[in-house]
Amino acid sequence: MFSRGRILKIDMLEHLRDFPKDIIKINLNGYGNGIVKGCRLLVNDDYIIIEPGIIYFHEEIYLLKEEYKLPYEHTNETAILKVKFMGESSSKDFVSHGTEVFIDNDTNIYEDELELCRFKLKEGAKLRNNYVNFEDMTTGYNTLNIIHTPFAAYGKSTLSPYVLTNFAKEAFGYKLSNPLDISFCMQSLQREEPMSKELIINYISARLEIEYKDYSNERLYKMLLRILKDIIGRKGRKRDRNYLSKKILVD
Repeated sequence: MFSRGRILKIDMLEHLRDFPKDIIKINLNGYGNGIVKGCRLLVNDDYIIIEPGIIYFHEEIYLLKEEYKLPYEHTNETAILKVKFMGESSSKDFVSHGTEVFIDNDTNIYEDELELCRFKLKEGAKLRNNYVNFEDMTTGYNTLNIIHTPFAAYGKSTLSPYVLTNFAKEAFGYKLSNPLDISFCMQSLQREEPMSKELIINYISARLEIEYKDYSNERLYKMLLRILKDIIGRKGRKRDRNYLSKKILVD
């Protein structure tokens, strides 16, 4: 309680210091490394822009409070936008956990690093992050690829919710009849937070009738693409949005 006549005590300041961080850590207990919220990537001229967000890495919380701009170059080779976690440093007044954001031609992701995206840019081309369709998300050149980016979810890191949203939107463009497809797509569209990897694998395993195993993000994407092609192939044509309006009901 802060009121006139009361003395400001050390334990009062300690509660102010620890409480917000403790609440977040309790909510993220048991989660895998990755992006918790935000950190959306935009492209502007010769820069990649990282929007504000929260990253959870080895039980520490890292907060990006403002947009961060990073210039990119044409290398005609795969480059990865990484966050490097510098470890703990301390002074008389602060304990901090710093990071470094950089673009690296080394495609290995080391224990103290996290991938935000990857791309391969031709000379004279511009990067883009507006995808024509779900399959376009892994186009080889000039496209921001976020398939490998880990997002924090309970148990293990998982796929970006933006990847699942793109899958669901395209799948709903066709007349879905499989209850598994309908249920999964509904959940993908209504969730802003990352979906658990276990749920994604269970859907894929049931839908494709394959063994349940722990798959990489890239493998999960390829199997979702396989399911989407099956949906398109079975239906043959897109859903008519005016289908219901053309019906005549007789009571």
